Amino acid sequence: MMPTTDNILDVRIERHEARPKTFGRFAVTIVVAALVSLAATSSISAQERTPDPSAWRSVSYADMQRPSADTATYADIWKDAIEANNRAYAARGDTRFAGANAPAVEAHFVIWSTKRSVVFSVLDTATGCTLKGVLAAGVTVKLCPLRIAIYDGLLVRTLEGGRACFLEMGPKAVGGDPLGSGSYVSYDIKTKTLKTGTIVAHQAVEGCSLTLPLPPP
Repeated sequence: MMPTTDNILDVRIERHEARPKTFGRFAVTIVVAALVSLAATSSISAQERTPDPSAWRSVSYADMQRPSADTATYADIWKDAIEANNRAYAARGDTRFAGANAPAVEAHFVIWSTKRSVVFSVLDTATGCTLKGVLAAGVTVKLCPLRIAIYDGLLVRTLEGGRACFLEMGPKAVGGDPLGSGSYVSYDIKTKTLKTGTIVAHQAVEGCSLTLPLPPP
């Protein structure tokens, strides 16, 4: 079952950075990796190469309330947004999550390569997403901020990609058939383009199909 937040930013990276550049729909931030980013990059580099990245694959999910070593890469991509979400909860007097982050769930698709790795990442928080629709019993689609992180050695480029669909499913989603709904991503090697799609009850969700060309190295 997919995790959800209890409620459901065009944000900028608050680390040492060069002036953002634009490429297509993306604002690109070039970051010289600090110690935390270096650890994340080492984890990226250690992975095996993704076989047939053009095949459609389900996104994976990571709980950002208590990031672990396995989710450090994604927590680093969204560090500023997670902290902003924490501040928003504190500002309204919500202290339920002291000692951890406020509710936040990340969805990702990763292309591992020996030279260049790419992370497609969407963050679901109460403060950063808007409701797109409740399309079936227990199934909610939200529009949440999207980032793409490109790892070239120790250089990390983070692309602000606007918004993408985030699928939340409760325990009774689609009549108890979780296979009837999901979010998927594929990568076209020749065109260097990411493609996304979301289905609910075996039907494509309008407005959730994106084509995202990546910038050149």
